[in-house]
Amino acid sequence: MQPVEYYQIGGFRAHLRDNSNDALAARMIGRDGAEFVLGIRPSGASYLLLPRDTFFMMRLGRPRERPWLAREFESLSPIQFPTKLDLAAKFGMLASSRKSNDGRPRDRSKANRAYTAAGDELSPAGTARSSFEHQRVFYRLCQNAIERPSDYALRLAPWFHDVRIFSFAFNTWASDTRPLDERQADPKVLDVGWTEFVSPTDSDDLRALSTSHLLVEEERYLNNPGRKKMLLPDITQYMPKDTICGLLQQLFAKQQSTSPKILLIHDTKMSQCVLQSLGVDTSAWKQGIKDLLYYSGGRSGSSRAQYSDIKDYGRGRQGSWSKERSRSPRRSGTTEMKARSRSPPPPQGPPPVYIVDVRQMYQTMMQIPTRDDTILSNAKALGVRDTTPVRAEDDQPKYEDIDPTSWILGYMWEEMANSIAIDEQRALRQRFSKEEPIADLGGPPMGMQENDEVDPNDMIGIPSQSGQTKAQKPVGMFDSESEDDDW
Repeated sequence: MQPVEYYQIGGFRAHLRDNSNDALAARMIGRDGAEFVLGIRPSGASYLLLPRDTFFMMRLGRPRERPWLAREFESLSPIQFPTKLDLAAKFGMLASSRKSNDGRPRDRSKANRAYTAAGDELSPAGTARSSFEHQRVFYRLCQNAIERPSDYALRLAPWFHDVRIFSFAFNTWASDTRPLDERQADPKVLDVGWTEFVSPTDSDDLRALSTSHLLVEEERYLNNPGRKKMLLPDITQYMPKDTICGLLQQLFAKQQSTSPKILLIHDTKMSQCVLQSLGVDTSAWKQGIKDLLYYSGGRSGSSRAQYSDIKDYGRGRQGSWSKERSRSPRRSGTTEMKARSRSPPPPQGPPPVYIVDVRQMYQTMMQIPTRDDTILSNAKALGVRDTTPVRAEDDQPKYEDIDPTSWILGYMWEEMANSIAIDEQRALRQRFSKEEPIADLGGPPMGMQENDEVDPNDMIGIPSQSGQTKAQKPVGMFDSESEDDDW
């Protein structure tokens, strides 16, 4: 992270308070609303921040307490409030008025008390919540929608603009009754599929580019009870397992890591188990994209050129960082000269893959426990737009070389990443959770009959991948939401 300093507005031990939430909101709101930096601490607690120069430019006073440092947060992302009422409500959620029973000061606000109970150390909640916000920052950077990247302490990896986005799906045999550890070590894979996406830009949203769907030849006679295999015209192919292994190994080969991939999956554990069983080495993969946004290696030339204001951030400040930068190095002593002449370490290369678990994103945002959910049910809850294929002049579905419903996993990610901050997004979705779900597909895929049991979840990118201890019903190429069997 860049060495940026922040002042906290409202909430526990804030740098700036007022007599009431309404008074503070009136002080901060402008003609176009109010915008802050949302900082998520390692514990998962979140706070509204202003960069130091913005704070003083707004003439908000001179706080006595030292500012927050960027490195004290796991994520720094944009958050906006359109009205004074919205901002006052947020300040109310952040207000910490209750005293702790043990006398130790702790943030006991409605927004943060669940996260601060265990202390300020890095927690699973802090990792998951900050990872969600990293997706929002990444999406906005792709669309050039962040006016001042320096406000978020970004230090982009040199390969940021070379990243490619993929989703990966699979299905395993539902009747496999072996113990969980055996099923994870050697899963009975029926099919795999992946989709490559075109990254969003300032003129376009996320778009699917190509799809592959491969059925394991050796398992062609294995079926999941009550499910029909989805065969996609010009896409689905039967292949020997060894051939599929070779294709996946080539797709995720380390020597291709000059253009690393963001891989969207549904359940990290089972996805990695399946890939490893097919010979893919996932040991060098990174969980999340934090290192893509906050590069910790050598100087990032491309990022420095694109966001030149970052390197100048903080010049002339009175804080400790400015003082450290102003010190002159000692010029005497042999040891000092040797240390200065030492060659810098070689630049660190990118990992082959950054893993993004879309299921975890959804569960973290909605604050729901791990359950027997499906990609389709989560997509409906998110209100992912209808993926009905367009119709050609002869009123036949037009697929244009890929199957549209294979995009769902990518569009679920987009629906959350291209939206408001995590807690505000949850509140908004809960408010409208009783509205109609997304429309069903308008017609069957080519080659399928109207009376065939086809579920829009039976596509690439819509797998069943649960980490429960019992064998789960697969939800993917063979599943149907409306069916009730005796599993």
